[in-house]
Amino acid sequence: MTPAGTLTRSPADDLLAAFGTRTVSVDPTMLDLYGQDIWKVGRRPVAILSPGDTAELSRALVEADRLGLAVAPRGGGMSYTAGYVTEAGPLVLIDLSRMDRVLHVDVEAMTVTVQAGCTWKTLLATLKPQGLRTPFWGPLSGVSSTIGGGLSQLNAVFGAGHWGTTSESVVGLTVVLADGSLISTGARRKADGRAFYRHYGPDLTGLFCGDCGALGVKAEITLRLMRAPAHEAHGSFAFDGSASALKATAEISRAGVAADMFGFDPALSAMRLKRASLSQGLKALGAIATSGGGLMKGMAAAARTAVAGRGFLGAEDWSLHLIAEGRSRTGVEDDMAEARRICLSLGGREVEASIPRVVRASPFTPLNNVLGPDGERWVPVHGIVALQDAQAAYDGVMALFERLRPRFEAGGVQTGMMLTYLSTNGFLIEPVFVWPEARRELHEATVEPGVLAKLARHAENPEITELVAEARRGVIEVFTTVGAAHYQIGRTYPWLDSLDAPGRALIRAVKAELDPKGRMNPGVLDL
Repeated sequence: MTPAGTLTRSPADDLLAAFGTRTVSVDPTMLDLYGQDIWKVGRRPVAILSPGDTAELSRALVEADRLGLAVAPRGGGMSYTAGYVTEAGPLVLIDLSRMDRVLHVDVEAMTVTVQAGCTWKTLLATLKPQGLRTPFWGPLSGVSSTIGGGLSQLNAVFGAGHWGTTSESVVGLTVVLADGSLISTGARRKADGRAFYRHYGPDLTGLFCGDCGALGVKAEITLRLMRAPAHEAHGSFAFDGSASALKATAEISRAGVAADMFGFDPALSAMRLKRASLSQGLKALGAIATSGGGLMKGMAAAARTAVAGRGFLGAEDWSLHLIAEGRSRTGVEDDMAEARRICLSLGGREVEASIPRVVRASPFTPLNNVLGPDGERWVPVHGIVALQDAQAAYDGVMALFERLRPRFEAGGVQTGMMLTYLSTNGFLIEPVFVWPEARRELHEATVEPGVLAKLARHAENPEITELVAEARRGVIEVFTTVGAAHYQIGRTYPWLDSLDAPGRALIRAVKAELDPKGRMNPGVLDL
């Protein structure tokens, strides 16, 4: 019993005493911010732990275990599937923003080791002057998305057309388990202990890829390096309808001719163009003018982009935007010629390649798109399907939207669609929703202040938000009927149910071995 007149010591007090205010935050404003993601507001964490290195991360998990606290790792905070947001508790949020360094670039072994809180933008900036790159090199949100978060959730886009998702570029990991112990994966050099090759016996690295932090907290990550491609070519193609755009995407994937590809339906193109500001456009033109290929060539490309402006797509056009890259100009031009042949043979027409040129010149831009162009809430949902199943998945989603159309129109819900692919065997379809709803602290902290000030505020709109939630569940059901996979599983996608009984038993046994008390991101992956 606590003596009368004394104060009860809280777990947060113990953490502060053990680590100090540089590592531990109990600021209510920060706790509110870190208790939400793009989609969901969860239970406020009791504290935020921001370790500076692997040793401190290990000590932090030991202390959380001693205090009986659940923990959840947070990367850049761009989850939209409750990846680190939970109603379980009491919970400590592990913030890796201080573990943000590139630790070692090994140009002889062709590997790079980073702390898990390093952003994709930081990694690219470090490697670019050395003429190096990782094969997969980031999502569109790479200005703040971390490599550890990307490996936990998996990513698409930059380099994925050739090299697949994040984990396919990983060599080895150092992971801190729930009790503070460390596990290292990958074959490692005797001289310095650094991972240099992934495959030696069963692939332990793969266990921690796409695990959403259910099995441990990634501390250090070693990725493969490659020499940065010396040449690029850009192409954009417009299509009159979805069927030809979907077929072209699948054929370009099979051909393996584009390192990056993304497609937009007419609605999403309109949203993106409406959101794009004049100042961002000018910055992009400057980046194009000074990008690789020589100043005069860059200036010519910037001029073509400026002349094309925003009028190169019709109001009903689907569009595909591609980047080919390689060691030789001839090889890159051959790849783009094949992409052009595919698109034109399926009824597409070539348009000015403004979008891929801008995206490659400035790949990691501010994340102002976490709100709609008029300040609305924004959230995506996605599925990765076999190439031949893309049309069936798309048709199922559109049939759902057609059934919901009267309710969408009454509630002001807009939808759009993005397409991309992963190497030669994965087709990603990403519907997005925009609807009038109050923004949250995470939106305020993410969108640039100058942009935020110009956006309208919307009132709380729980009924329409529930309609969006219903629609998201419906989309996931459609994807499930064609056997879709998902990134960023979090607490949203039905991964555990997709396994057969032995598979479920195996992952539960692994979870029990690595996290016997069930304190590591409880509930994620339905574990």
